[in-house]
Amino acid sequence: MNYVRNCIAAMKGYVPGFQPAPGENFIKLNSNENPFPPSRKVQEILQNLAYEDLRLYPDPASLELREKLGSLYGFSANQIICGNGSDDILNIIVRTFAQPGVAIGFYEPTFPLYKILGIIHGGQVIPISVVEPYERPPDPPANARVFFLANPNSPVGFGYPTSLVTELAKKVKGVFVVDEAYAEFSRENALELIRKFKNVIVVRTLSKSYSLAGMRLGYAVGNEELIQEMFKVKDPFNVTRLTQALAVAALDDQEYFRKNIQQIIETRDWISKEAVALGYRIIPSQANFIFPQPPQKGRGVKFYEALFNRKVLTRYYDAEGLRDGVRMTIGTREEMTATLRVLKEILPL
Repeated sequence: MNYVRNCIAAMKGYVPGFQPAPGENFIKLNSNENPFPPSRKVQEILQNLAYEDLRLYPDPASLELREKLGSLYGFSANQIICGNGSDDILNIIVRTFAQPGVAIGFYEPTFPLYKILGIIHGGQVIPISVVEPYERPPDPPANARVFFLANPNSPVGFGYPTSLVTELAKKVKGVFVVDEAYAEFSRENALELIRKFKNVIVVRTLSKSYSLAGMRLGYAVGNEELIQEMFKVKDPFNVTRLTQALAVAALDDQEYFRKNIQQIIETRDWISKEAVALGYRIIPSQANFIFPQPPQKGRGVKFYEALFNRKVLTRYYDAEGLRDGVRMTIGTREEMTATLRVLKEILPL
């Protein structure tokens, strides 16, 4: 217990991106939020909300929502669990499958919450570094009880092909978690691996792809036995009545969802090409963000500050392998056109 307390005392907690106050005139590209509003079907639910029902607890199993997700992706509702954002799902996974002292692995750079959760729950945290060109990662540690793979990667944006993810899944003896927070913006995903491997869990969110970051809904799909174990651990009423209703409404509007995803992908590819033409280095992204780097290495902080001073808000990470650039969310075409002008203006850094 003292060891865990000492680790927690020494660790850095998760620091969300800077959230400007209402009225501050930023182009906000630092939190990977969708630039488009939610579906009008979500608005209709809000307008017709039976507010008196809010005195009642929500369905603890989120059954209607799980059935909707199952129908959409071809899985049984018993293979799906919902949570208060994907952060909640990741926490449930660690609490379920990683007792104190067991190995929890992941590739770095990556989403910092994996490491934080591992430390909080007393795990033996095993980070494995990957570097450019990010084509072939080392094998996962053989003793990992839980191994996290962010695919597409955050904060860089590159994605591993399903064939490689399949190879990695074969090498993980414990639970292999594919965190697909940005899968809807990618060419491939790992859902079919669930049908082939009993140890694979795919985690997703409605925050980015369905414009519902303020609502907080994440979910996991996996082998029924693994999911039922997670149900034993989750908080009883972890998804609100309102969240469940709004999520179902958003999932019902697939036409609007696909339209927005396509616009973001097209804008991502356009600004990537334009920024590279200016001299920036960008690893091809499969997410709703890019990771531009100025021509000269080691200028990430100056790059962030130059953008900030011109009211373009991005995300800088003071971590190994990330200090050369910033993570930049894809906004509307108008926002990214204005950002491109700033990118041109601040060169050379």
